[in-house]
Amino acid sequence: MDELKRVGVFTKVVQAQSFSEAARRLGVAKSAVSKQINLLEQEVGVRLFNRSTRKLSLTEAGEIYYRHCEQIVNRAEIALSELRQYQNQPTGTLRVSSPVSFGSAILIPIIKELRTLYPLLKIDLQLNDQVVNMVEEGIDLTVRIGQLQDSSLVAKKLCDTPIVVFASPEYLARHGTPQAPVDLIKHHWITLSILSAPIVGTFRHKATQKCVDHQVSGGMLKINSVDAVIDAAIQGLGITAMAKITVYEQLRTGKLIPLLEDYELEPRGIYALYPHREHLPPKVRIFLDFLEKHCASASWALP
Repeated sequence: MDELKRVGVFTKVVQAQSFSEAARRLGVAKSAVSKQINLLEQEVGVRLFNRSTRKLSLTEAGEIYYRHCEQIVNRAEIALSELRQYQNQPTGTLRVSSPVSFGSAILIPIIKELRTLYPLLKIDLQLNDQVVNMVEEGIDLTVRIGQLQDSSLVAKKLCDTPIVVFASPEYLARHGTPQAPVDLIKHHWITLSILSAPIVGTFRHKATQKCVDHQVSGGMLKINSVDAVIDAAIQGLGITAMAKITVYEQLRTGKLIPLLEDYELEPRGIYALYPHREHLPPKVRIFLDFLEKHCASASWALP
């Protein structure tokens, strides 16, 4: 590293044609520049400069050496410039993992905006309702909804989203609309089987703040896909509950009807997970910034 430093000082002296001017440009003392040149001449074993009180010029050996040093310095400056561009302009491939519904509804619009601003960035979006191993799969960032398992991953909470109980108009027309949590016992329940625990637990009455426990231990229908559970509910096969974000469009369009709106369930956190806290690659940092801003302003999110 010392040799490269002296090459830089040598090149600066040649370009400035003065030890004093080179020192000024480098922001160091003239004596420091002289010391580096003397050490460099000792290393290469030849005199590089002809020194006089009126003029500083290169020796023949110095001219040969400068031609090579100039190329080295130029390449170093190009490398530094490319590194700075890399830091500011994300490139390469960003691998993102997400639950299917969240990726389709939320991440696709974010990716569209990112691709417009950063055309050099490639994105590999992997949608899967199962929890993936980020390290083994080479994932840069993953989105998860609900309780997190202990791990070495860095978890950044983006927001909370309410849990909503819902069914289709067709189902409610045939079986009636539950008015209280206890009424759910009489109804067909669709269970998302990939969850380690039921999503429905304690209902809190919004007006009285009274809590009612209602654990769903099973269901008439178990499905391991979020999208399939939503489709089953739309087809009138039963009642279920999910994070509002996953059924926001279906609720908005009336395909599904929210139930027990006088009550609320504990909201679920939405998290971004990534392997390392320090030296976050630009592609991950920028994607995370977009994701945070989107979640902060979303209508399905709680602060």
